[in-house]
Amino acid sequence: MVAAAWAIPIVWIAVALLSGPSDGTAVSPPASMLGEDRWDQSVTVVRTYGDTPLREGDVISRIDDVPIDEWVTDPPDDSRAVGDVVRYEVIRPGAELDQRRVIAVPLIRYPVADAASRNIVPLALGAMLLAAASVVFWFRPRMPAAVAFLASATLVPAMLTSWPFGLGAIDLAGSRGIWPHLVGEALCAIGIGTLLLTALVFVSWPRGARGRWALPVAYGVPLVGYAAWALLVALWLEPAAARLQGLITVAGPALAATVPVALAVLLRGFLRAPTRNDRLAARLLLLAVVGGLGVRLLLVDIPRRITDEAVVPWQVLALVLAPAVLSCVVVAMLRYRLDEIEPTVRRTLVRAVGAALVGAVFVAVAGAVNLASGTSFESMVAGGVVALLLLPMAVGLNRWIRRLVYGDRASAHQVVAELRRLDPRTAPTDALHETLVLLARRLRLSWAAIEVYGEGDDRIETSIGEPRGSPTVVELVVGGTDVGRLRLEVDPGRDPLGPADRRLLEDVGAQVGALVQAVSMNRDLQRSRQHLISAREEERRRVRRDLHDGLGPSLASLAMRLDAVRDLVAQDPERAEAVLAQLSDQTREEIAEVRRLVDGLRPPALDQLGLLSALRQRADEHNLAVGSQRSGPAMSWTVVADDDIGPLPAAVEVAAYRIAVEAVNNAARHSEAESCVVTIVRDSDALHVRVQDTGLGLAPAAVPGVGLASMRERAEELGGSCSVTSAAGSGTLIEASLPLAVPTGRDPGGV
Repeated sequence: MVAAAWAIPIVWIAVALLSGPSDGTAVSPPASMLGEDRWDQSVTVVRTYGDTPLREGDVISRIDDVPIDEWVTDPPDDSRAVGDVVRYEVIRPGAELDQRRVIAVPLIRYPVADAASRNIVPLALGAMLLAAASVVFWFRPRMPAAVAFLASATLVPAMLTSWPFGLGAIDLAGSRGIWPHLVGEALCAIGIGTLLLTALVFVSWPRGARGRWALPVAYGVPLVGYAAWALLVALWLEPAAARLQGLITVAGPALAATVPVALAVLLRGFLRAPTRNDRLAARLLLLAVVGGLGVRLLLVDIPRRITDEAVVPWQVLALVLAPAVLSCVVVAMLRYRLDEIEPTVRRTLVRAVGAALVGAVFVAVAGAVNLASGTSFESMVAGGVVALLLLPMAVGLNRWIRRLVYGDRASAHQVVAELRRLDPRTAPTDALHETLVLLARRLRLSWAAIEVYGEGDDRIETSIGEPRGSPTVVELVVGGTDVGRLRLEVDPGRDPLGPADRRLLEDVGAQVGALVQAVSMNRDLQRSRQHLISAREEERRRVRRDLHDGLGPSLASLAMRLDAVRDLVAQDPERAEAVLAQLSDQTREEIAEVRRLVDGLRPPALDQLGLLSALRQRADEHNLAVGSQRSGPAMSWTVVADDDIGPLPAAVEVAAYRIAVEAVNNAARHSEAESCVVTIVRDSDALHVRVQDTGLGLAPAAVPGVGLASMRERAEELGGSCSVTSAAGSGTLIEASLPLAVPTGRDPGGV
């Protein structure tokens, strides 16, 4: 069906144009009976194609010595042939005087190639219509509206045999006659009715409520439009040539009657749409049709009525307007991503109509000034176009200068958008410092400070720059609660922040307040996580003590009692002995399992020896094992720390032990180092673990493995950090900082 839809108009145009000889003229453009090209006792050559001695603008009064009016009232019986020479009496406009001439015109086969090359735009519009209908039908072949749309797209291009490939002067005096023109107009009118049928079916599909009235309405409206035109206008035109011209004009009246009805149908479909998608689709079609008609009226029809010149030539405007309108039609009929596309089209249409309205008003004013003062209309339009081209440059230059001097004070949304991209999950002081740096850069500030309200350690203050005068204070309020304040100061050489910047300060204050609240919440969350981790480690310590001191001795006592029972058994001593032996073995296995589980909860060396002693014991065992090896790598490691680093939270103690052991194991396995030093330092806020080896270091493209990731995760769980520094050939340095957020002593009852 798609191939047939493309083939039918092509075949029709070829048959209509090549059915008889041509004199290379076209004499009846659309709506010409209402203008200066209206047929009378003569006809005007509007266009010429091919090699013809006639020119555009020639007024033909006689053909073969017979007036045009007689050719119309008494059509000839004989036909014309290619090669015949016909005498034309014409009036050719001249620079000073019109010239009356008799021109011998040889008849030729219709110059299709030349006519097509000079009418690319109409052909392109017909192809666009067919392409849009083909896409819809390809994806929705069973949708009735898609079938109707494809049929209308097949029929409407038949109008090309009416214009621009329309009647030639010789067609009034024999040759092809008027039937190609009339049939093309009629087919186009039927296609217009089919477009109305498309709208009728579309707004009711797929609900099946089309009814029997769709076909009569769709084709009755164009018929009524033409009948009204013929009865009220065409039949009353004089002379006979003008009457004939009016009667063979079919598509124009049909279109004029159909457009309002189609808009009413789409509006009704929009108002009564049962689903959101149906409503969006109907509204998109309405926007496309109304927007296209509105832009044409504002840029072409209205200016022509006022100044005889369009703001934008219709040939150019059509190439821009048609793809946009047809794209909206395709999207609406396929219901493709309507939630995204329909709002975009609506906003774009509003801007386009606004621009078209401004252009139309400008042309109207220019025309009025031209009539009143005699100023050249062309020069005024040219000046206006130049002004419109320079206006964006002036606006952009002004914006650039203001931004250079004042920063982004006039663009609060840009400042707020960049503030939103800051990450509140970083350390509180770092996050607030980044905020101040951003504000200082975007607003050209010489000093800025943020104060976060709180008690003790919860209070945070950070600033950049040096204060020089009276700062502007912005209270940071979130949800009715004061969370802090922002102080801003502009360099004395620039304009201070004033009442005109109130909206900027309000927007910035709201966003910085939200950031401060997020930073505070992140800090509280981190603190809660540290409490949870510490509590978890303390609980593990308690569980280990209970298992070791309670369940372990109980099971051991059970084993001893069972051994004693064996001597007291009087009956079947041999069997009792075997059973008791099994129970004894089983009990000992359970004891071993309990101890294994206990050791897994927390390294036992930490409870038995403490962090430093546990690490030194592990280092001694490692060095002793290495010293006994006769070949292979022989890395030794030592622990450097004060003898008494004080009691540590259980979570910090476990994390420091695991990180140190993992770092040493990585160095022994991968670095080929000869020695490694573990340094433990405690200050008032954190425990610092530093592991330095003398190995090969990490390769530049090395990817962190499981061990490095595990060390980093253990540090971050406590709100600390773990970094790895390495260069090829200079060893690897691992530094971990573990905050002492929950100072607590060691359990005096621990093992």
